[in-house]
Amino acid sequence: MEWKSCWLEENDDVEELKKQLQSEGYDPYQWSGRPGGAYLDYIHSDDEVVCVLSGTADVKVADETDTLKRGDRVDVPANTYHSLTVTSTEPLVVLTGMRRSE
Repeated sequence: MEWKSCWLEENDDVEELKKQLQSEGYDPYQWSGRPGGAYLDYIHSDDEVVCVLSGTADVKVADETDTLKRGDRVDVPANTYHSLTVTSTEPLVVLTGMRRSE
C-alpha cells in the first residue's frame, strides 16, 4: 500500500513529527476519535495526512483496507474517498492535517 508508511522509523518525538509535517506543507493538529467511532466515506479537496499516536483503527483508502496502530502514517491524496473506524478500547489519537493540492 503506497499510502501507508511508518513515522516512527526515524524518531518518536511528536513535536519533531509536527515540524516534519509542517515542512511538507501540512497544517498539523491533534485529533481524537472515540472508541467504536466510524468516519465513513469522506473526501477532501486537499491532501490529508494521519499519523497515529495511540490507539488502533481500521482504515480504507480508495479500495484498499488495512489496520492502523501507533507509528503508522497514512497519506490520503486529494479527492480520494476514505473511511476510518476506531477499533481500540481507548480513543484513537492522531496528528493530522491538510495540504493544498497543486
